[in-house]
Order: sequence, then structure tokens, then C-alpha cells
Amino acid sequence: MDGAFTHDVAVVGGGPAGAAAGAWLAQRGKRVVILEREQFPRFSIGESLLPHGNDLLRQIGVWQKLEAAGFLRKFGAEFCTADKRRMRRFWFGRNLGPTHEYSFQVERAKFDHVLLEHARESGCEVLQPARGVSLETDRDGVRLEYEKAAAAGESAPVRGVLRARWLLDASGRGAFAANRLGIPREATQPTRRVAVYGHFRGVFRNEGKAEGHITIVRSREGWFWMIPLAGGITSVGLVVPVGVVSEGGDPRAVFEAAVEAAPEVRDRMREAEPVGGLRSTGDYSWRHASFATERVVLVGDAAGFVDPIFSSGVMLALKSALRASELLVRACSAGRCLEPGERMAYTREVSSWMREYTRMIGAFYDRAGFEVFMTPSEFFQIPASIGRLVGGFARPGLADRMRLEAFYLLCRVQKFLSLVPAIEWSREARTGH
Repeated sequence: MDGAFTHDVAVVGGGPAGAAAGAWLAQRGKRVVILEREQFPRFSIGESLLPHGNDLLRQIGVWQKLEAAGFLRKFGAEFCTADKRRMRRFWFGRNLGPTHEYSFQVERAKFDHVLLEHARESGCEVLQPARGVSLETDRDGVRLEYEKAAAAGESAPVRGVLRARWLLDASGRGAFAANRLGIPREATQPTRRVAVYGHFRGVFRNEGKAEGHITIVRSREGWFWMIPLAGGITSVGLVVPVGVVSEGGDPRAVFEAAVEAAPEVRDRMREAEPVGGLRSTGDYSWRHASFATERVVLVGDAAGFVDPIFSSGVMLALKSALRASELLVRACSAGRCLEPGERMAYTREVSSWMREYTRMIGAFYDRAGFEVFMTPSEFFQIPASIGRLVGGFARPGLADRMRLEAFYLLCRVQKFLSLVPAIEWSREARTGH
């Protein structure tokens, strides 16, 4: 490919992964351009953060801006059965310590806008709204053709070409680079699922520090999230197998029927009023076979998507983005492309983070596993290890790994021997909150 390099790094996607990588790289003197296809602020789902993502936000220097943005503080999480019989709460401070006592519940439109503006202030060039059109790569770099929406006074979109040494694909599940490079992807859960979600006013809230808890409500066929946001808004979503929506026809009808059939959710939403319409997203839980080539690195959801039960999405996006940025800086300093060992190590490391959550998610969806999960016991301090994972500690140490393995063993045994009480989904008992 001909032409001088216009940038060191081109980033496709201005969400949390792209903005974090761009800010970190620009702060280290790299010429970075970010292409974002939508105009911010814009709606996005994935509103619940984890405390172990706080350190990454501090690394790029945006933490104080988030503290001042008015987001609701999240001190933990609670898991309930739809019939109101069981509830289990996790408090981050008890398992992660005072330095990771809380994170935030965020309106993604505002959160993403703060991060992208921080990247711009850090020195990134931001093209918005702009989308990648084509991609060519060689051992020296990439050639990215893009289209930028017409500005005021312009009659048509503007086409342009960027020549960069590296491309970071932070385009989310659209997977811009992976699709064009033909990188295969595979499912990581046996069942395909779809989410139907929206924002509501008037949803019941916990009192005190538990007001900011995310509530996960498990039903026979799927689960709900209930995420309290600032300003009295609550994000409510239903995740079910794709076949449930296909059989029900209208996603709204499926959502409303599921709410009515789940006393825990129905009672919390007794006085709820919708803010805007419902949306739906499908094709959950997959990953690409490789996350890097010589000149392209996949980060965040562009690499793979983990079912959002434990709110790991933004944290994993930030972790992978900063890890990829470190790789590029090291390779750039040495004047070379990414070596095979580096690409394999990056894919293996990010995959291992995803796998920690995928295993726990598998237990959550399994009847026996969920029964063990919902029966707290201080046996071998297993709850503390689960609490650290739920708080975003994606690289457990030896002691935590052993306790988690013990938990998974108990889940397998529960299939054959009743170690803990079974859950009868149809029964309704617990009242009040």
C-alpha cells in the first residue's frame, strides 16, 4: 500500500473501549484518530459498572469527571427468584475492600459522551459521525477508507482514507475489522438468547446504600435486570431464549407477559411508566477465534460478547482496550508488527477473563447451579470468592480459583443429590422488599 502514515493508530468505534484506548495512547504521544458512526450522546445498553473497572478509568484520567457527573453509586448487587421466595445480596466493600466499595450505574448516553470527550481532550482526533467502509492491511500498517456524514452546508457524505500503523477495532458486535478480515467466531453458550429492554419511571427502589444495587431476577425461562439510574429512571430488561420471542411474536407482548408472570418484577413495576419504547438485541455470548493480527487488534465486544448477567461488559471492554494499547506501544517502540506469540498471548489472556464469567454464567442458567448460587454458605469462604468475581476481579488468585472450583463441584453434585433446597419456580411466597 502506498501513502505516508497519517496516524499511528486508527480506532473504529468511540464507545468505552475505543475512547479509553484512544485517550491512553494519545496521552503517550501517539497520533490517534477515532471513528464513531453515531453522534453522541446516544442511547446504549450496558449501564451497570463493576468496581474493578474503576482502576482502569483512573488510569486514563477520567475518574474525577465521572465522580462529578452525578451518576448513581452502585455498592453491590442482588439476585432474586421471580416467585419472591429467595434473595441474595452482594456488597462490594465486604469482598473487595474499601478501595473498591462502589462503582456507578450510568446512563450510557452520558457516560460514553464523557469518555469520548475525554479522549478528544487527551489529543485524539474524533471523526463523528463517521463509519469505516473498507480495510486493507499489510505488515507495515492499515489503509482504512471511511465515510463521514455530511456537515452543515454539504450536500453529500465525505469519503476519505486514513493510513495508520495500527487499527484497534472497538466497533462492538458489528465487528468491523473481524468481518472484513474473515476471522471466524464461535458461540460460547449452547442457547442463543435475546434481550428486550427499556427505561421506566416509578420502579420500586431499595433504601439507603442499597438503592444503587442492580437487581437480577431469575425466572423459569430467563431473567430480568433492573438497574436504577439517576433522576428516577430504571433500566429494565428481559433476557430469554430466542425461541421464546419467536413463539410469542411481539417482543413487547413477551416482555409484558414475563413481567406479569414474575411477582418480584411485577410488584416492583406496579407504578412504573415507560420512558420511550422497548428495544431488543439478540445473538448473545460468542467470541472470535483470534483477537489480533499483525496490525489489527480486536477489543471489547468486537472481540467477543459475554452474557450480561454479571455486568462485566464495560469492565472487560476497558481491560482489553488498555491491554491492547500496551501491546501497540511496545511494538511501535520496537518498530515492528505484532509477533505471533504476542497475538496468541493477548487472545489467550482476554479469553481467560471472558471464560471466568462464562463459567459462572453457565452455573447461573443451570437449575442445580442456580440453587447452589442462591444458598449462601461460608463453606471454604466460597461466597467471598464469588463476590470478588461478581465485583469484577477477573483474574482470581490460587485460593479463589480453588474455592470457585469447589463451587462448580457442588453445582454438579446438586444435580444428583439435594445438597441445598430445590427451587420451585411456580410458587409465590415472600412478600415485601
